[in-house]
Parts: sequence; C-alpha cells; structure tokens
Amino acid sequence: MKSHSIVLVFTDSPASDATAWSHRFEDKNLEQLCLQISFLWRSKVTFLLSFPEKTDFTQDGVDVYRRLSMSTHGDYIIVKSADETSEILRKVISTSFFPENVGVGFELEVGTSINPTPDNDGDWVFTLLTTAMGDTKDLPDVKGTIVISQGSGYKLVAGRNMKLVTITSPNGKYNYRTYLQSKNTLLFDYNSDMMIDVGNGIVHLGVTMHSTIRTFGFPDYQSMSYHVVQWNEKLVREAFIAFRRPQEDCTFEWAFNPWVNTDDCPPGPIMQVHLLNYNGYYKGRVTPGYCDQIAHYSPQVQGFVVPENQNVMVREKTRVITPVESCSINDSPNQFIFILEQHIGNLKIYQTLAAEIEKIVNLVNPVTENSYQKEFTLLVFNDVNSRVLFSSYNPNNFIKKFLEVIPQLEYSNSLQISLGLLSIVQAQKQNIKPTSQVFYFTNQATTTVAQIDRGWDIIDRNIEFNFFTIADGVTTEIFALPKPLELVQKMSNGRIIPLSGNENTLVNLFADIMPTNALTTDNEKYDCHSSPYTLDAFVEKNVDATVFQIVGTGLKDISIADATGTTVPVDANVHFQNANFKSLNIDTSKYTPGKWTVSISTSRGGCQLTVRHKSRNGVVYGFTDKSDADIVNTQIPLQRSALPTNEPIYIPIRIKQDTQQMTKLTSNLEIQLVNRARYDQPASYQNSSVLQRDSATCSFNYITPKVTIPRNDLTTFTLTSYDDTNSLILRRIFYYYQHSPADPSVCHGGQVDKYGQCICPERYTGEYCWDRICASGATLSHGICSCSSGFYGDFCELELLMPNATTPSTTALPFETTTKTGSTFFTGFFSVIMIIVSFHF
Repeated sequence: MKSHSIVLVFTDSPASDATAWSHRFEDKNLEQLCLQISFLWRSKVTFLLSFPEKTDFTQDGVDVYRRLSMSTHGDYIIVKSADETSEILRKVISTSFFPENVGVGFELEVGTSINPTPDNDGDWVFTLLTTAMGDTKDLPDVKGTIVISQGSGYKLVAGRNMKLVTITSPNGKYNYRTYLQSKNTLLFDYNSDMMIDVGNGIVHLGVTMHSTIRTFGFPDYQSMSYHVVQWNEKLVREAFIAFRRPQEDCTFEWAFNPWVNTDDCPPGPIMQVHLLNYNGYYKGRVTPGYCDQIAHYSPQVQGFVVPENQNVMVREKTRVITPVESCSINDSPNQFIFILEQHIGNLKIYQTLAAEIEKIVNLVNPVTENSYQKEFTLLVFNDVNSRVLFSSYNPNNFIKKFLEVIPQLEYSNSLQISLGLLSIVQAQKQNIKPTSQVFYFTNQATTTVAQIDRGWDIIDRNIEFNFFTIADGVTTEIFALPKPLELVQKMSNGRIIPLSGNENTLVNLFADIMPTNALTTDNEKYDCHSSPYTLDAFVEKNVDATVFQIVGTGLKDISIADATGTTVPVDANVHFQNANFKSLNIDTSKYTPGKWTVSISTSRGGCQLTVRHKSRNGVVYGFTDKSDADIVNTQIPLQRSALPTNEPIYIPIRIKQDTQQMTKLTSNLEIQLVNRARYDQPASYQNSSVLQRDSATCSFNYITPKVTIPRNDLTTFTLTSYDDTNSLILRRIFYYYQHSPADPSVCHGGQVDKYGQCICPERYTGEYCWDRICASGATLSHGICSCSSGFYGDFCELELLMPNATTPSTTALPFETTTKTGSTFFTGFFSVIMIIVSFHF
C-alpha cells in the first residue's frame, strides 16, 4: 500500500482464476480490481512466469498476465530456471530504483526508434526487451548499447548519451520498455468533473472526460501537452495543450480541454503521451490508461412511471441540453442533487426516498443506448459537517450507494445551528452539468442556519433549489423555513413543499417536479383562513405538462376554472397530496389556456399557489449598458457598483420558441419589488414594452428600452407574451437578488464601471472576467482556449517550435517512438519502493 511500487509476481501454474477479458469495469472481476489498484497506487507489475512445457498461452488463466502487463505498462518475463530468476532479480529489477518509462510497446514485429530525453548528459537509458507470450524467436538488438543481462525470454540493454534508442532486426514478436532513472515524474488523472481534485487512468466511453496533471522535479517548462495512442500503436486522439486551473486549492494545478468524443476510444489499454516543451526541445513521460466500455443502465421501470392505482404520465424522452440551446432553468435539468439534513425526524421520509430512489432516478431517462445523460449527487449535513458523499453519472452506482448510505447516517434529535447554507454552497460547486435541480430536505424543528462569508449569495441562474420541509408535529406554520433558505428558494425559482413525517410514497411528487421548470404563477397570501384567496393563474398555450402546486395549513375548498370559466376538477387531477400540500398534474389541452381563476381556503394561516410548465419555449434575461450588446450580465450588475445613483440599463431577453410553433409575439415586462418580510405583498415598480431585435444576428432577440432598476434586495421580472390571436403563448417569472453593500470583488481584477459591470484585465472577458480571449485561430470552449495546430499558451498566443532531431529515414519528435508505419506509443512512470508478492495458484 505504497504509491509508485514495483510489484513482483511469481507463478509456475497456468491455472489461475482469471475469467475472460472484459473491458466493462462494472463486471467487477478480479483482473479489473488488480488494474484499478495499480492505477490508484501508480504501481507497476512484473510477472516472472515459469510455466510447464506445452502451456496454452491463449487461455485466460495465462493470458491475464499479458493483459495486466499491457494495461499497467509492466513486464512479463518467461523464465526457465531458478538461476535465471536470480539473475533477473540481481541485474534487471535492481535497475528499477527510480524508473521513469519513456517508451513501451507490446507484440511488435518491426523495429522502432525512441527519443529518450534523459535528464542530464551521461545519464543511462535502459531498454528491457521481452519475448511476446508464446513466441520463441530471438530478441532484437538496440544500437549503441551494452547488454546488462540476458536470458531465454528477456534482454536488458543500456547506453549513455543516447539521443535515439533504435531497436533493429526483430525475428518475431517482442515487447519493450525503455526507461530512465529519474526523480522527475508526473501524476495524471481522468475525471468526469474538472472541479474535483481526484481521478484515475480510466476513460468511461460515452462520458465527457476531463483530465488534470501535476509535475514533480522538472525544470520550468513553457507548455505541456498530451495525446493518446492505443497499445497497438494506433493514434486515438490528437494532442491537447495544458492550461492552469482557475481553482486556487487544487493539487493538480494543470488541466486540459475536455475529451468529448470518448466513444472514439477503442475499449482496452491506452497510453497518454506527455510532452513538456522547453523552447524547442522536450522532456517526456507517458502514463497508462484504459477505456472502459460502460455497462449501460437497464432499469426495470421505463418512462414516467408511478405506483399502481395512480395516474400515469407518459412524456417524451429527456435529452441533453447543449450550451447553445440552453435557456436557463426552463430546459430539462441535467443534474439532480439531493441534500439531506441529518435530523432524526426525517428518517421515515429518507426511508421512503430510498425505497423509491430507482423509480425517481428513472423518471428522467438517465441513459441512452450510447451514453449516460444525467448526473446524480448526494450531500448530507448536520450542525458540525457538510459533506459531499458521492456524485455519479451512472444511475446504478448512485442507487446502490444511496441505499447503502441512508441506514448508515448518524441522525441527531436536534440541530442547533445547521450547516444548510454551506451545503447550498457545496451544491453550487457540484453543479457540474447544468442546469441542475436541488432537493433539500429539512425538518421544521431546524429553525437556524449558520451564516457563512458572503460571496456565495448570488445563486446561479442554472440551478434550482427545492425545499422539502418535514413536519415536526409542533410547528403549525407551513412556510416554516429559515429566512436565508427562503431567500435561496426565491432566488432560484424553487419550491417549498411541506411533507408529513410519514409519507409512504414520493415518486409522484418527483414526477411533477423534475420536468416542470417554467414558472408562470407564484402568488401567496398570509391569511387564507378568514376568507378564500382568489387569484389568477396563468396557463400557456401548447405545453407538454402543467403542474399546479398548492401549499397551506389544512387545505380545503379549492376550486379552479379555465380562461372561459369551465370548471377544472381538483380531486381527479391530484397527483400527490397531504393535509398541507397538493400537486395537480392537469392536461391543459382539454381546457382553454390563458388567465385561469383559482380559489383556496385553509384551516389556519396563509397559502401559496405556483404553476409550472414543461414547455418547449424558454426565456433568458440579461443586463447591459449597450443596446446592441449580445454578451450580457446574467445578474443585475448594480450590486457591484458603490456609486449613489442608479444608471439606466437595457434588459436583453432571449425567447426560445418551439420551431414548429414559432409566432410573432407581443410582449410586456413587469418589474415588482419584493419585501422579504412580506413575500405576499410585492409592489409594482415598472412596466416596460419589449422590442424585437434582429434574430439573425442576435441570440438575445428582444430588448427593453433603458430601465432604471431599483436597489431592492429582491425583485421579480415577469415576461408575458401573446401571439397574434391574443393567446397567452409565454409567461415567465424570475427572481433577482441584489446583495448589499455593493461588492466589486466578485470581478476578476476587482474593477467595475458606473453600471457595476466588471472591467476585465487584458485578454479576459465575460461577466466576471474569467473567460479568456483566445488568439486568432483558436476557439473558446468552457472558458478555455482550444489552440490550433502549432500554438499553445493560456490564450494560444505562443507558437510551438518543432524540434529538429532526425533519423536517416524520418523526422522523429523528441520522446516519440516511430515505427516503419509511422505509429507512436509510450508508457508510464514508477519509483523506487518495491513490494515483492510471492504466491502459487
């Protein structure tokens, strides 16, 4: 259990317990476990094999040694006697005190050349040649070297001042590994999320993979790249140039552009080729990797399925939303984050949640035939810790771990000051696949949350926080949620959902929440008991689903009528309910859309109504000082400016319509001021017309005249649009929060203009000045410059100087292995610590 170990395995029996070679790590066989341990500890495995004569080298019990050697960049050596084993230990293994691999190949039949790039002039370069499994031919030669040791199945050679290692005259299939003795090394990881500072060498096919790296001991270099080749010398993927990660607390300080088309990687062993550029010459290392053929999820339940004897909703398959298509939280979420408060009063709810977690996960159709579509995350917290337990794109893994965790959590009878806000910060950091929905469970007895340093308090527009408040048997106010959490709920267009402590099913509730994100109505009144609360509800035309959710203590006497006055039955449309909450899923195609009328009464206190759609229409707001701007602020920028006056500003609006139903819109934008002490009494501030822009050149295809936005901590922006038949085609409500006092520190560089917009340092842009301005010819992806061939640097502004090393027949890059067919391949690194494992099958 030491990192960078050399593991020696001795065996004389071909009857191992290996099974057939599988590239699906979810099969969880012993071979895959060995490989994963090797990747975790960066160990290299050497097999010394003394098989009986006439051994079948193709059987899995023998072939497993070849496969593990290829996958870990280790060795397998066929030995014939105890003397030969002793010779290998004394003269071969003894040279591995700081082995850094610079070239590797398996089952080659042609000669090859490697530029080893040693650390210093005069350093020894070692090449270990081994006979391929089942081959009996003589091993090839290496020019300009001396033989250190040689046996029936191996040859170790070494040379000094070697600019090129040339392997010549092979007579059969052979393996080779060229290595240096060096303390200069590197660590490289793949991960599905660049924000997480951990990973391994495994690429999951169909999943976008990020990669990070850290170097040790190398002199300062100008740039760094890596590309990927297969063990059989075929190029898998072209080179990516490294950039420094923006996170300040990362162990791995460098990262690369995400590998999006991982389906192109052949299942099985791969090699990462790392080149460190020193103004025209290179240092190099290589690392082992593996392309995992994921076992696609095959749940027993398909589609939007609910328990027996309940209404069943069948909906279209959810698809991945690309950044170009995405319209804030109006589109189907791609990530679902569960935050569980560790209060003992919540345990029954969590048990119900665990019992139905597979059905809940399956509501969003998390996989296709070729790839995983969604991300699932679990956080837990109490008044001492807030922890991200796990996050997975694989629904099988998430479901399994969720079921394991719920009974193992430690629950408290009370939480004095919960770490709920910290958990919300954690959730935003875990928002790796926006847009996201958060499901935050808290007990009504938890009335206080710990405050944390400001900086978190602007909730991203691509995350929605939904709060499930679990009855404590004492509190009678159904809006019992600490004020800071209530603000988060409003800022993110989320929900408050009161639950009893004994809900037997939740899947129907989640079926109503997960697909419906377009908020058209959000009204509440603090007294629905003295007299019924009658209000308007807005129902759009041509939507895929409509959900009315009503909150109130002891709900009663609820009535709904459509735009023509036709009664809409309540009980027949209830999809989930308890004494204080009803969720109605209404097929609005049977009724007239537009302004509906709702009446609500309660046995005590206030009530609330929200209406949400699943809609193919979406809305995004922005803020800018320029009428022709198409790159805008997503938050109100005034909160960054300390100037006493409020400068008028434009509000560009992107309206995305279903292409099959596109129509000319007449739109109006209403701004209301919200008093956080009385959410039920918003004050109308201003109505503004909405003007159409040139949609051929502007992604924000509408804009308001200049508006003076007040410095109110919470405001609502409600867009209402009608088509040419005066039908309600679109209505969207968004809440915007402005912190106080003004704070420009959220900007990279800390400078703002009179509007509060960030003034960016040179070569940076974006709302907060973290996006790079790439040099001509480069493209920006995920805030990172993707350089064209021959250029590198954070902004792709530096030209890559190609080396001049040549061979008589071809031009060889430093640290590149060139075969007669022009293929390349490399291997990884290991260090001095040795563990000897001896066993007999």
